[in-house]
Amino acid sequence: MRRNAQRGFSMIEFLIVIVMLSALMATVFQLINLAIARSGTEQAKLDMFQESREFMDQMSRDLHQAGYPNTHGVTPTLLTVSPATNDHRTAVGLVKVDSGDLWFEGDVDGSGIVYSVHYHLDTSTTNGCPCLKRSQLPKVDADPLVLGVGGQTTPIYNVEVQGVENTNIFSAFLHSATGTPVTLPVDFTSNASTVANIDTVEAVLTIKSLHLDSQTHKYPSTSLVTTVRLNNCSQADKGQDMSCE
Repeated sequence: MRRNAQRGFSMIEFLIVIVMLSALMATVFQLINLAIARSGTEQAKLDMFQESREFMDQMSRDLHQAGYPNTHGVTPTLLTVSPATNDHRTAVGLVKVDSGDLWFEGDVDGSGIVYSVHYHLDTSTTNGCPCLKRSQLPKVDADPLVLGVGGQTTPIYNVEVQGVENTNIFSAFLHSATGTPVTLPVDFTSNASTVANIDTVEAVLTIKSLHLDSQTHKYPSTSLVTTVRLNNCSQADKGQDMSCE
């Protein structure tokens, strides 16, 4: 009886299979790495947008409380500091508006405490800056515009948004049918009539991610705009559109 011939893989065929499998696995791993990189980039972009959106929402909530409580809502006999704008029981509203600074007073957390709130653009280039910072400290019996000795407590800032690209963050508009833009800077003391006529504050924010996009080899960026109408009156001047008196 003649046995059927049996034949296995030759060494060359085996090597060809190994090479083909290696090439296939390399392609698979490359696609997996690309997917992971894209996922990380998209998550970074989402985090960047979320951080910016939360900042805008926080600023909007704060501004809606600017100027509350004022002299209309506080018993006159309780106001023991003269002038009343320096009394820690009353909020004067807007204190200062500049392209990179926004100061105001208000009960921003519903606690009954008037706070001095500062938003500030830090233009340094360290620790994720340029960045936007925020400070919230209880108002003391002193001039709203003065900081340090004899004035309000020096702000203690916390970083809110990193990677800020633009420098003209804040703008203000007068209470009028045309919404006339205000030339900045303005403040509670030097430009009292103007401050007492401001009823709208706008913030424009352009953020660049700190993480490089592996596909475009660029740093993704996004822009947000928020416009806030002020709810409460201003103590900056009397007889103006937004004046408390």
